[in-house]
Amino acid sequence: MEHMRSEGLREYKTKFLEAVYFLLACGMYYFHNEYLDLGIHFMYKFVLAMVIAGLSLLTFLIRTDLRRGGLLLRSLVLLALPGLTAILASVPLWVFQVQQMTQIRRGLFDQIYSLAILFAAAGLLYAFGRRGLWLNLAAMLGANAITLVRVVRENGIGQYLEELRALIVTFAGDTGPAIQQMEIHELTFALGIYLVYYMLNWQECRRERAARVLLAPTLFCFLSGFKRIGVAAIAAALLAWLVMKLLVRRDRGRFFLMTASFAAVGVLFLYIFLVKQGLFEFLALRFDLDTMGRRELSEFIDRYYWVGPNYFGNGAGFVSRLFSDLPEDWTIRALHNDILMLYIDIGFWGFWMWMLCYLPLRVWCISKWQGLRHGALCLCLQTYVLATAATDNTLYYVYVTGALAICLMSGGLEEPGEEDHALLHRENTPSKYAPKRLANAGGSR
Repeated sequence: MEHMRSEGLREYKTKFLEAVYFLLACGMYYFHNEYLDLGIHFMYKFVLAMVIAGLSLLTFLIRTDLRRGGLLLRSLVLLALPGLTAILASVPLWVFQVQQMTQIRRGLFDQIYSLAILFAAAGLLYAFGRRGLWLNLAAMLGANAITLVRVVRENGIGQYLEELRALIVTFAGDTGPAIQQMEIHELTFALGIYLVYYMLNWQECRRERAARVLLAPTLFCFLSGFKRIGVAAIAAALLAWLVMKLLVRRDRGRFFLMTASFAAVGVLFLYIFLVKQGLFEFLALRFDLDTMGRRELSEFIDRYYWVGPNYFGNGAGFVSRLFSDLPEDWTIRALHNDILMLYIDIGFWGFWMWMLCYLPLRVWCISKWQGLRHGALCLCLQTYVLATAATDNTLYYVYVTGALAICLMSGGLEEPGEEDHALLHRENTPSKYAPKRLANAGGSR
């Protein structure tokens, strides 16, 4: 009886803790633009992310799991490296070019917000293991649901569904007033990461009840905030996965992943070169393509950079400050091309350092720590993010950073990681941690 009472109390504590984390995370995702004005603006999502991280640190002190904490700590360092690289590349530029404090503050806070969401993501995984992955998704959907209820109350369910149908049928060509209120870009792109994770990791996801329950709402909310580049980025991630599945040799899996990672960085640099040469103008004139203002933005920013090793950049926050200083009659307040913005901010060498930390280093480490299949998953998830960043502001979107981080860190938490030499081919490779009688019984499916 005493044992049953103890188990019941432990279950109650777990549920209570889950509820607390859910409410904090839900608030973090709901208040995407609101901020505290303390002389310097602190976004609510930053404050709540730090509360989640602090609560998780307290959990670690009370219920210490050194193995899980160690795994998450090394992943945190890996995921934080691009942001730290941007700061290190920017400091001499800020100093020697005597940049304004407005720019320095913007550049620093982009990285600080990213670090905050990384700590929050790690905190959820420390407290709940892989369940933290789905608790985070549930909070994102909860925030979306609050917005949806408000929109339906104001416009009616009939109008909302009709506008949603028109949005999907016209591929975001027809966007009604009700649907526009659901266009939380940052949250929609983050949900896209989860959809890619579902598609490429369904063998694991389908075994988890929370994952199965949340799939349909995730798809619905993603479609409600429909982004054409988001759909194209999902297609790019799936294509990358298909190519790997068809071409990767099992005995050279990591070599292929690293080759693909370096090639992707080269493609992104080529993209910057083509933009400089007038890519968007060519698309607009040759194919009569509506670039949604990208052509004009590229022409505006063209004078501030060139492509070559002797371009050292202007420091993080430069492009952001540039757009904030524009006259009030300018309706566009961002470059909508984070790949180009990164290059303009931190220069040729800073760009290559950042990209090498973001893609090849992450893919190599995750494939070594979690197995080659998770390394391939890492490459595809980051392909999605970089594809969206080519025409939007996703690299520094806090929710996108958090969703990517929690998906990448969740692998290998429940069991010690092992090499998955089969890569994308699903075989019952016995675990080296399994008892011998089970290992000997393993066979191919």
